Amino acid sequence: MSSSRLPGKVLLTGSKDKSLLKTLYERLLPSKHINKIIIATSTNEFDDLIFEECKKNNIKVFRGSLLNVLKRYYDCAKKYKGEVIVRITSDCPLLEYKLIDKLLLEFNKQNCDYLSNVHPATFPDGYDVEIFTFKSLKKAFVNAKQNYEKEHVTPYIWDNPKKFNIKNYSLNKNYSKFRVTLDYLEDYFLIKKIFNYFEKRKNYFDVSDVLKYLEKNKKVIKNQKFSLVNWYRLHIAKLKTVKLNETVDIRKLRYEKFK
Repeated sequence: MSSSRLPGKVLLTGSKDKSLLKTLYERLLPSKHINKIIIATSTNEFDDLIFEECKKNNIKVFRGSLLNVLKRYYDCAKKYKGEVIVRITSDCPLLEYKLIDKLLLEFNKQNCDYLSNVHPATFPDGYDVEIFTFKSLKKAFVNAKQNYEKEHVTPYIWDNPKKFNIKNYSLNKNYSKFRVTLDYLEDYFLIKKIFNYFEKRKNYFDVSDVLKYLEKNKKVIKNQKFSLVNWYRLHIAKLKTVKLNETVDIRKLRYEKFK
């Protein structure tokens, strides 16, 4: 809720007049391999609205540190006795259960500590999934020292490939140029258009449906200028496994706009 770029974004309307948070929850609910879905929010008063939204919709919710999100994850996983954690952020409201189940099966097949589809990314930005063991989460919690490691939960893991068995799930073609994550108003307009389009046509749609829609309706993509804008840029000098071409400086975009 305390997002500086788009405050209250997860409570904006998603599918069929439901909040994006509830929409995402319902898109994950049919999973055959997820035992519990828990919203891990902060104890900050701004997040009281998220807490109330969860309680209203009978969604499990956990509250913890605002800035030390790694600790929040660790405390939440410890409370609910999670052995394998799937990390999904609420600014990825188009994520769906079939993709999660596919990645969970791959995680079990690889018998690894950490699996994601973002290092490197080939999925559209907004389809980010990370899966890791509680043992790995605990090791990160105990050893992570940098603030960005605590804020973004998993950098300590994927920046230490000698300490963890790390795998990545990739598509045959790179679609990471497409942006369907939620940070800016332009992002929301596109996500809302996608929900409006598909809710009139089918009950369930997946990433392949979204990609077909975007490739056929390029005029609706008003957020392309934010492609590759992410938090990596702020810490690129410290991150060991992120390349410079995986991130864009938002300040340069603003400069180009006004010069």
